[in-house]
Amino acid sequence: MTVKNISLGTDIVEVKRIDRLIQKYGDIFLFRIFNVPEIAYCQQTAKPANSFAARFATKEAFSKALGTGIGKNVGWKDISVGKKSSGEPYIVLSEKGESKIKALGISAMKVSISHTKTLAQAVVMLIK
Repeated sequence: MTVKNISLGTDIVEVKRIDRLIQKYGDIFLFRIFNVPEIAYCQQTAKPANSFAARFATKEAFSKALGTGIGKNVGWKDISVGKKSSGEPYIVLSEKGESKIKALGISAMKVSISHTKTLAQAVVMLIK
């Protein structure tokens, strides 16, 4: 495979920050940032705040790799995180998100997510 261009985005989030937002705003925060499958997945984990923080970091990292940030080009809910049966995370895009990456000639996306008790980090690579 010949790679013409790789775009990389990364983000790190304090789990406490996300937990405080969930405690303060509850469903208002969750449904503004996350899609229903993401919320369902995170809420059934042993430490939901860690899972939400990891997905938050992934959305930020994706928008940075795209070069647009979160806004009119792609919004919070245009980006979601799925998980293969192997455990590997992957990015799921809305129609708006899909059309944006197609317009930019993105042929592949890779994501790596990691978290500790206090921090969640994501790295996203977009390949043309």
